Amino acid sequence: MKLSKAGKEELAVALVLWKDFKTAGKMDIGITRQAIAFADMLGIRAEYEDMLIKLPPVKIELRHRI
Repeated sequence: MKLSKAGKEELAVALVLWKDFKTAGKMDIGITRQAIAFADMLGIRAEYEDMLIKLPPVKIELRHRI
């Protein structure tokens, strides 16, 4: 399956947000390596690295506690 450029960028944004959620916006080498490995597997490494530059790290919190 081929992704369009926009699809790759959306997937890269989702991966950056997943990384920020897992790390609470802080640097964690293990999660960062895992995110890079996911980007490589999905074929979006270049888009992922571009999004890391464009999007600042954020702390993502759940809206509702379960």
